[in-house]
Amino acid sequence: MQLSDGAVDARSDTVTKPTRAMREAMLDAVVGDDVLGDDPTVKALERKVSGLFGFEAGVFTPSGTMANLLGIATHCDERGSEAIIGDKSHVHVYEQGGMSSLMGVHSRTLANKPNGEIDIEDIRGAIRTIEDDHFPRTKVVCLENTQNKCGGKVLSQSYVAAVSELCHSHGVALHMDGARIWNAVVATGNIPINEYLRGCDSASVCLSKAIGAPVGSVLLGDAEFVRKAKRLRKAVGGSMRQAGVLAAAALEAINEIYPKIADDHLRANRFASSLSGAQGLECMLPESNMVLVRLTQPGITAAAMVKELEMSHGVLVLPTSESPPTIRVVFHHQITDGGVERLVSGFKESILNLAQDPKLTEIMMADA
Repeated sequence: MQLSDGAVDARSDTVTKPTRAMREAMLDAVVGDDVLGDDPTVKALERKVSGLFGFEAGVFTPSGTMANLLGIATHCDERGSEAIIGDKSHVHVYEQGGMSSLMGVHSRTLANKPNGEIDIEDIRGAIRTIEDDHFPRTKVVCLENTQNKCGGKVLSQSYVAAVSELCHSHGVALHMDGARIWNAVVATGNIPINEYLRGCDSASVCLSKAIGAPVGSVLLGDAEFVRKAKRLRKAVGGSMRQAGVLAAAALEAINEIYPKIADDHLRANRFASSLSGAQGLECMLPESNMVLVRLTQPGITAAAMVKELEMSHGVLVLPTSESPPTIRVVFHHQITDGGVERLVSGFKESILNLAQDPKLTEIMMADA
C-alpha cells in the first residue's frame, strides 16, 4: 500500500517511523558482532530492559513473535510438552502455530474472557503435570498484556499474581507476552515498572509497539533461561551481527517515547468519547491505546467501512471481525490531536455515506 503523506495511519502502533533522534542514535551506534557476544549497544539494551522490568537477563530478538516462540520453547524443553494459552492470544491467533510446527509444543487453548483474562479455574483444570503416558505435561501458562484481540485490555496485578501462584504450586512456569506491556504499565499508573512483571518467569517486551522503535523485542528471564533461549535464537535464524544499530534506536525510544505513552491513551479515550451516540457506531472507552469500533448499521461490512475511510478521508484502520463488523483503531505517538479529529469525522461521515447509499458498500468491496 502506498500511503499519502497526509494519511492518518491507525492500523497499528507498529507503523510509526523512527524519529530523528532514533535515526541519529542508529548513525552513531557503537557496534560489534552480537553472535560472538561483543556488540556493546545490544548488551546495553538487554541490560536496560531487563533492569527496568526487574529481571536478571534479556536477549534481543528481531520480533515479538520470535521472543514468544523462544520463551515458550525454552520452558517446554521436552518435545510434546504443553503450553496453556488463550483462544484470543497473539501466540494462538497470529504466530502461525510456530510453537507446534517448529518447537514440538502442544497448545492447550482456553477461552479468553472479555477483559482479557483466562479463568483461573479453567487454568487449574487444564494443568497436567501428573505422570501419565496418555497426556502431554504442562510446562508453561501464557498470558498477554495488554490483550490485543480483547481491545487492549489491561490485566490486573491481582489476577497475574493469582495465576503465578497457581502455576508455581504445580511447578509450571508463567510467560507474559508483553507486546504492549509499556501501555499496561502506564495504564495501571501506580505500580513501579520493576514490580510490574513480578511472578512471571519470563516475558517478551516489544520495542516496535508502544514506544515506536523500528525493530525488535527483548525476551526476559533469569540468566540460565536466557542462555538457553539465546541458543535457540541461533537455531531459528534470529541471531544478528552488528545489531547495535537497531538496539540504539530502541534505547532512544525508551527515553524519548515511553514518557509520552499516556498521551496516546488520552487520544484513544477522546476518540472513543467523541463517537459516543454516533449513528451506526458503538465502542467502549479504552483501557489503553486501542479502540474497537463496532458497526451497528445493518448491511455495512467492516471491510467496506475501512475502504471508505481510506478513500474519502485518508484514514487507515484494520477490520478485526465481520461478525459483528468491528474495526480496530490503534493510537501511537505519531497520531496528533488533528489526527484524532480526522478519525472522528471520518468515522461519522463514512458510516452515514454507506448508510445513505447501500450500493456504495458494493462499490467499495468491488474496488477492494
